[in-house]
Amino acid sequence: MLGQNESNVKKNSRNPRAALAALALLALLSSVGCESSCPEPAGKWSTREGQSIFFQKNGKALWLTRFGSQVDTVPMVFRYDCAKQPVELDLFQFRSGPLVGKTLFGILEWTSDSTFRFNAEAGTDPSLRPKTFESDQTLRFFLERKGVKK
Repeated sequence: MLGQNESNVKKNSRNPRAALAALALLALLSSVGCESSCPEPAGKWSTREGQSIFFQKNGKALWLTRFGSQVDTVPMVFRYDCAKQPVELDLFQFRSGPLVGKTLFGILEWTSDSTFRFNAEAGTDPSLRPKTFESDQTLRFFLERKGVKK
């Protein structure tokens, strides 16, 4: 049986259609691998310094800011574009606070499956979007897993 499979492989390697199909399959598998390096943000992410974003379904999110024992919660909407380089994450439609009527035009970089860094500029024009991660404005977020305190 092994001999017959080897014969089929040799026959298919001389067949241009089989070679194209193999290349298409390889491209598909490669793109699936790329998606895993750019996961959809979901769940609660914290800076561990009082700022958290809770990404919900349907592009909705909550920005949580802790002041001592008080937490300010601001509902918002997010747009995430993994096809852009760097990855774009825009936060907008803030329901309260100083960002009402503005958008945080941001860039995001995954540093692992449980951490990312985010840099954004507030305004009304996407041309404000940062091109690089400025150290003084970049926030690092960590995935908060239930039952795990760090």
